[in-house]
Amino acid sequence: MIHSFSKITPTLFAFSILFMGCVSKKKHLATIETLKTTNEGIVDDWQNRYKEKRSELNASMEKSRQLELDLAERKGENNILVGLRNELQLQIESMESQMSNLGLSSQTVENNLRKDINTKDNEIATLQQKLKDVDGIFEKNKTMLEKISGDLTFEVQSMNLTSVEVTTQLDKVILILPTDLLFRKNRTSRLLKSGNTLLEKISTILNQYPQMVFQIVGHTDNSSPDAGKFKDNWNYSSLQAATVVRSLVSDYDMNASQLSAIGKGEFEPRASNSSREGKSMNRRIEFLIFQPTEDLAREIKRIIGEG
Repeated sequence: MIHSFSKITPTLFAFSILFMGCVSKKKHLATIETLKTTNEGIVDDWQNRYKEKRSELNASMEKSRQLELDLAERKGENNILVGLRNELQLQIESMESQMSNLGLSSQTVENNLRKDINTKDNEIATLQQKLKDVDGIFEKNKTMLEKISGDLTFEVQSMNLTSVEVTTQLDKVILILPTDLLFRKNRTSRLLKSGNTLLEKISTILNQYPQMVFQIVGHTDNSSPDAGKFKDNWNYSSLQAATVVRSLVSDYDMNASQLSAIGKGEFEPRASNSSREGKSMNRRIEFLIFQPTEDLAREIKRIIGEG
């Protein structure tokens, strides 16, 4: 019994060892496989991390290069700005120099300007005075014409001559006398008594104005004059005007140099010749009373220093 057990025990021990050896080898292989899998995961993880870090490094290097480029560009811009600043500084210094020079001569310029202004003010004052004097000439002439017109109107009204007209224009007075007040019909050389009386009144007024001239103008209607005595209405109206002038000079002591006789015939009618009233208005003697233009011009030139 004991012997049999003894033979069995080594066998069992050997089998156990063999069994145990088989088990340990499997565990070892499993462990190795596990370690291998773990190591591969670690390697993959490190590789991934390496790639990430490499990518970050590349990005950092790219950013560094870009910063270097930006810095170089900014440095170029800064050089341009520095150049512009220097150029502006030179311009400022030049302007300051010019202003300094101007400041040195400003007093002289100011004095010259004041002198010129004073000269111009004096010239303006002189011209204004001359203009005032010229206006005074025209005003004097206007006042004189108004006085003549007023005196003639008064005499006409005092004689109750409603057919006589006195008008005042800008540069003259016009006295209009119907021919019938001065001449008989178809007469040119002899005045009516009423005509002489009227001319005497008129001459008394006009003799007060030696600076004036008096144009005596004869007018007719469109009727033909006596063919045996007068060539035409020009001739007829001129003879009547000349008779009035002759009477004023010889009978009423008027200055012949102030008088002139003009005949206009039928060519300046006041009304239509188609009616008796119109023809009567057209047959007239007009006194044109005015100061000669050349006299006014001479006086004005004297004032402005051209005479």
